[in-house]
Amino acid sequence: MEKTFSTGQDQGQIKLAIVITGDIVHSSRLGLQHRKHLYEVMKTVATEVYEFFYGAIPLEPDIFSGDSWQILVSRPEKALDVALFYRAGIRAGMEPLRVDTRVSMGLGSIDFLPEERVSQGDGEAYRLSGRALAEIKGHHRMVFVFPERLDCTLLRAIKTIVFLSDTVAIRWTPRQCLAVKGAIRGLNQEEIAKSWPGGSISQQAVAQHLSRAGWYGLEKGLSFFRQTIGKIHAS
Repeated sequence: MEKTFSTGQDQGQIKLAIVITGDIVHSSRLGLQHRKHLYEVMKTVATEVYEFFYGAIPLEPDIFSGDSWQILVSRPEKALDVALFYRAGIRAGMEPLRVDTRVSMGLGSIDFLPEERVSQGDGEAYRLSGRALAEIKGHHRMVFVFPERLDCTLLRAIKTIVFLSDTVAIRWTPRQCLAVKGAIRGLNQEEIAKSWPGGSISQQAVAQHLSRAGWYGLEKGLSFFRQTIGKIHAS
């Protein structure tokens, strides 16, 4: 059975969504035990994403080919939050290894979505996301792409926001990743400190982690992304 996303207003019109596709950088270099642990971390973070962003993600994130993952975000204004949360979760969960993931966000229409495996869907957003992931090179890790029919100044600005977000996120330490995950969820510093894995830490320590992670600038970029994509999605 397939799921379709119609606007409920215009017959045949397909709602815009963002497909996030990712894969783990240099996963083939990991030993067997580390690859097994990576799979468990990816599953855990996928469950967290589905829980914390309930209502924005219609199906559980999918893991395939050992080191690849995909998420459909039906509320596209949430996509950068989702992408950074997942990336931070992988980085934190694989400590002390410096494991990272590439991330490609494709904005577009969805032709169909199977009931169970989100990675088996199809549509404009899927194709754009997959192609862009294959083109990520060098130290660059995150991209945002959209179809030519939607080209506008605001979406080109979003591409820049994602690029800048990547330059910040690529430097995160595992502890900074944990702090950022909490902040993306909307937790304040005290709440992040109390929910810290392995036991609570001080609020001051959380503040330091967020500051060094560049969170206060990144937060403004996330806000711009949400507002801009939200306007385009509603138009």
